[in-house]
Amino acid sequence: MNEVINEILASGEVRNEAGEVIPLHSAISKEEGELLFDTISSDSSVRKTLEVGCAYGVSSLYICEAIKGRTEGHHTMIDPFQKTQWAGVGIHNLKQAGFGNFELIEEKSEFGLPGLLKDGEERFHFVLIDGWHTFDHALVDCFYAARLLAVGGYLAVDDVDFPAVRRVIDYLLNYPCFEFCGANAYSRPRSLRRSVARTALSVVPSRFRPRIFNRSLLTRLDPGSQSMAILKKVSEDDRNWDWYSNGF
Repeated sequence: MNEVINEILASGEVRNEAGEVIPLHSAISKEEGELLFDTISSDSSVRKTLEVGCAYGVSSLYICEAIKGRTEGHHTMIDPFQKTQWAGVGIHNLKQAGFGNFELIEEKSEFGLPGLLKDGEERFHFVLIDGWHTFDHALVDCFYAARLLAVGGYLAVDDVDFPAVRRVIDYLLNYPCFEFCGANAYSRPRSLRRSVARTALSVVPSRFRPRIFNRSLLTRLDPGSQSMAILKKVSEDDRNWDWYSNGF
């Protein structure tokens, strides 16, 4: 792993461009970073990545490390407060780590994401959502992320231990185009009911599964034990114009 990441996690501190020490907070954990890194590095098709919420740049470091050396590998970050609230530390850390394959969009995500969409859909292979944590805002971020994500790509959502964010994940798991891919390392389904439901689901043809089972029942995360989930976009989002699901 990149030495800048190791130093930050070991010290619990970051530095701005002037060398001032800032206690590390509002950053992903080592386990979450490794989940991001492993997901991306294990799939060589992931080249274009997108992140909502850069902050001190810890997640950005893991992502850029995972796509390092890949043809057309490039990371885009949306963070309107990078130079103010975060004192430019995220960008500074990426430069200190030797990365140049990134760009920063200094806009709120509700403006930055539609701006990216204007240049075409399905442009990214991996998207991390770690922005504003109200239900409506997180859902809007994920709505645009789903449009920007190529089939076969991954949608990672941080802080799913927040009730509003967890609710967004439950809703997305009803989309036919998404499947649960994984969560940070210590996640485990704990309910016998879920185990039985998963076994029953395995014998049902895939085209009927969303109608018969609430997919979130099978993959719902245990409250308080996980903080990041990853979904995979397995098909085009071809829902009818009047699609609706209340099973979440």
